[in-house]
Amino acid sequence: MVSAWLLALGLALTAIRSGHGQQQQVAGSNSKQSQLWLDCSCLHSNERNSSHWGRLSINASQALGAKNNCLMVFIGGMDDELVSFQLEQLQLRAGCLDSVEVFPYLREPVIENSTLPADTFCQHSKNRSSTTPIYSAGRLLGLRLRFQHPPTKLDNWSLNLTASYRFLKRENFKTEGRLVPHSYCDFYFFASLADEVGSLGQGYFHSPRFPAHYPAHIKCAYKFIGRPDTRVEIVFEELQLPPVLSGGCQLDALTIFDAESAHMNAVLDVLCTPCPTRRLVSSGPDMLLEFNASSNRTAKGFRGKYKFVTNGQGGLPLALPPPAAPILEAASVAAKQQEKLQHQQSSSSAARVNSLQADAELSKPGLSFEKCQHTYDSRVNKSGTFESNQLFFSKNFGVANTGARSIACRYDFEAQPPERIQIKFHDFNIPTIHVNSTECQANDALHVMIEVGGRYETQELICGAFLPKPLMSNGLQIHMQYFGKYPPEMTNKVQYYGFRAEYRFLSNFGIMSGVQQGEKCTFVYNSSERISGLFHSPNFPGYYLENVVCNYYFYAGRDERVVLHFTYFDVEGIGACDHQTASDYVEFSNFMSTDRKYSKYCGKLQDFEMRSDGRFFRVTLHSNDRFVAIGFRALYTFEPIPMNNSVTDLRGNASMQSYVSHAPSRDTHFDIIAIISFWVHYSFIKHSI
Repeated sequence: MVSAWLLALGLALTAIRSGHGQQQQVAGSNSKQSQLWLDCSCLHSNERNSSHWGRLSINASQALGAKNNCLMVFIGGMDDELVSFQLEQLQLRAGCLDSVEVFPYLREPVIENSTLPADTFCQHSKNRSSTTPIYSAGRLLGLRLRFQHPPTKLDNWSLNLTASYRFLKRENFKTEGRLVPHSYCDFYFFASLADEVGSLGQGYFHSPRFPAHYPAHIKCAYKFIGRPDTRVEIVFEELQLPPVLSGGCQLDALTIFDAESAHMNAVLDVLCTPCPTRRLVSSGPDMLLEFNASSNRTAKGFRGKYKFVTNGQGGLPLALPPPAAPILEAASVAAKQQEKLQHQQSSSSAARVNSLQADAELSKPGLSFEKCQHTYDSRVNKSGTFESNQLFFSKNFGVANTGARSIACRYDFEAQPPERIQIKFHDFNIPTIHVNSTECQANDALHVMIEVGGRYETQELICGAFLPKPLMSNGLQIHMQYFGKYPPEMTNKVQYYGFRAEYRFLSNFGIMSGVQQGEKCTFVYNSSERISGLFHSPNFPGYYLENVVCNYYFYAGRDERVVLHFTYFDVEGIGACDHQTASDYVEFSNFMSTDRKYSKYCGKLQDFEMRSDGRFFRVTLHSNDRFVAIGFRALYTFEPIPMNNSVTDLRGNASMQSYVSHAPSRDTHFDIIAIISFWVHYSFIKHSI
């Protein structure tokens, strides 16, 4: 039985480990398109069963003459396994002429152009055995070796990479709680009932993706609910968060409450530095852990053990700290307020409540703002950055000279047809009105403005400690106004204050894949150019645009079909997803016209797949002027038609014949290798025609 693959999709390292210890190697095929990221030379390697470390070794003799000066390696286990990768020795040319990139968060053996490596090694080094292991989040871990101006002779190239890897059971890192429905990382942990025999309840809890790095910009809640006669005891066996640069916890922290809900007078502790075997005990039956990761940097996270104990066990609970200590804000204020605003009728005066309150607050007597204005024109620069710190520490607003003060600065962005403006935030923390609130202070927030009747009104207030979602204009302008104070009145423990953002003038609707057709939101994906990749709705992971129709056309090659795997789907709409419900929707079709085989899709859906009947497939997003949502993201693949079927493509009036090797079935391992080898050989011949 085949237990794991070192996958390269016919383009990299391939090895299969079997229960009988036999090893098979599969050669890869070359792509016709030299510009593809996966068009690299193939390697072969051995690997071992999951109880031992496998070995990986690459030297100059394997890299010399590599196609497109790159090598690709995918290490993959079974669906219930993770990969632990240990880099032992690395010999590279100085000046980062050679580099090794590590990709531990792959769902498929595909590395997109937009995929960023989690680690990059490009410094000359002899021994890296002290390097901590790198863990994958799933069954796959990918490597990419790239060489700039490689030598033509082996004598001039001392390249050497030696590493080890093994497969770990994912169940060893499972959080043993009850996941809250439709949440990413909110868990409940319940004590056993009084009439149940045995332990009151115990187990482990982890940060998302542990032992791999957790994702950036997340919030998780771990609620421990005990019986009236019990208390909660937790011990942290591991805690690794991004380094604290100055005093106090910064953007990533664990807040422990001596209660079921987040009350500031019930804080047990705030953790952001390693605390070996730290033990915490609640004073009552419940405890809440809130994990806020607001920074762009991530780390391994935490592993803890919980246990429900009776009141006579576990020693004395820890004394509560004074209630004055503020805690990291536990909600993404920007996302909540944006969702609230979008679900109000545009014709209702309720949609302008925040703006009217903001105007009244800002016009109070005694408030004086130092004003500034910045205009960004696409005719001058197509992209750039802007931030609030440059206001407080500029020559015009010297802190030492003016002391405490308030600033009001306006940002105007002006595009040219057919451009739109996209704004992505890289750092963000503007305090809320008070500790337990999700409301913004009008005189200490970032205002997104719209023009109504010749005057600007606040459409949205943004504050809080989480990064807001990307913004994209529906037209040629975006207007923002920032009201800030110095020194800031912080209501959380985040040390950073203000924001830092990037702006871009785009004509591709924020869609980076495919070939755009003219100025419309229409993108073509052709198997002759790329066999797999990602596509998504405009401005993903921000909200898609109003009144837009986006078409995605997929053209497969001969004897191929299109397979779409949607990993995220949230399109505003209900019921039949039609005009009567004022719904946005996604339409699927095997034709340019409507396909009665498919109904319209809307709402929030779990992962699902779509497969074309023939060589063409269309995906179309329709949005109206009412509400919007996040949209969708999907992986597309052009795959050969199954070899044991003969399919006639009635739509293209072309016969699509598939083939299969009929080798004798002596052994399951050899059957699998024969099919893979034949498909790789057949794909190479087909693409060479």
